[in-house]
Amino acid sequence: MRTLTLLILSAATALAADVSGVIKLNGPQPKRPPLQLTPESRKLYEGRPYPRDEVELVSAKGEIKNVFVYIRKGLPAGKTYAAPKKAALLDQQRSMFRPRIQGLFVGQDFAMRNSDPIIHNVRSLSQENRPFNIAQPAGTPDRLKRFSDQEGPIELRCDYHRWMRAFIFVMDHPFFAVTDAQGHFTIKKLPPGEYVLATWHESFGENKQSIQVRNSELKNVNFTYKPKKGLNFE
Repeated sequence: MRTLTLLILSAATALAADVSGVIKLNGPQPKRPPLQLTPESRKLYEGRPYPRDEVELVSAKGEIKNVFVYIRKGLPAGKTYAAPKKAALLDQQRSMFRPRIQGLFVGQDFAMRNSDPIIHNVRSLSQENRPFNIAQPAGTPDRLKRFSDQEGPIELRCDYHRWMRAFIFVMDHPFFAVTDAQGHFTIKKLPPGEYVLATWHESFGENKQSIQVRNSELKNVNFTYKPKKGLNFE
């Protein structure tokens, strides 16, 4: 029976396909003003350029970074996926949350770390999950949380440094990704089927499209956002 189960799993894996594409902005590259840092945060950048606003990270070619891409509809009802044993990590580095956006599983450990020599805190604005506010003075150990319900996006803030923002999606499946600096994403090993693929960006909003996955790689699943009204551009 064990051998048969392994063969079935291997066949399902062989049929699964990677879905990839690029997300772009159809418009001029947004400006990124310098952040107004507090004195203690400015000291963390001595000898380095001060950071600029990271809400809209768009390349000269229009490629958008930090878009969350995920399967919104089409997965088998009732199917469960095991949460990773490795904790998801939110690190506070030079008064910035890293990464700015990520996905994690229901029930997965979520570690919060302060790598800076100054105090920070992590305050969640969750609604389906119980909100929390955790202070993390310099040199303190990582703090762990678990989310019991699917939810996203959940905004995370630091009250000591108001520009610090991060977003998490608590997912019940592994079919999600975050775009890189070239606006590229890949969702791995998606079983054949018809799905609704959705995207979310903190400034540009949501988008979605239907896709059909067969037993081969699906490329060029691209999205285009339009600029928001009233934005300042270079």
